[in-house]
Amino acid sequence: MSEMEELRRRLEALEARVDEVVEQQAATRHLAVNSDRDVAALQEQRRADMQLMQALRQTQLEHSKTLAEHSKLLGALVSGQVAMMEQLESLTTHVGAITNHLGIAPPGQSPKG
Repeated sequence: MSEMEELRRRLEALEARVDEVVEQQAATRHLAVNSDRDVAALQEQRRADMQLMQALRQTQLEHSKTLAEHSKLLGALVSGQVAMMEQLESLTTHVGAITNHLGIAPPGQSPKG
């Protein structure tokens, strides 16, 4: 093989290798662009998720405050009802004593004799 043919063969091999490298570089650039897009999309989704979590946290804090207020009100209502029941029981006892003293039977009961 002559020196020229050897150079031509080596040049063709080198050109083929350069074409491969150019193709790999284009594929790498394409992957890098796609990766950048994916990262940007993930960052955007993360920001949206964080906003959602913050909104849920705020809602939970508001609900907790409302629940605490309702618990206080319910406790006050129960205490009031207990006090009213005690007063009603006392009144019932007193009315019973008065009706017994007067000899009057409450409606639905027969008089004591």
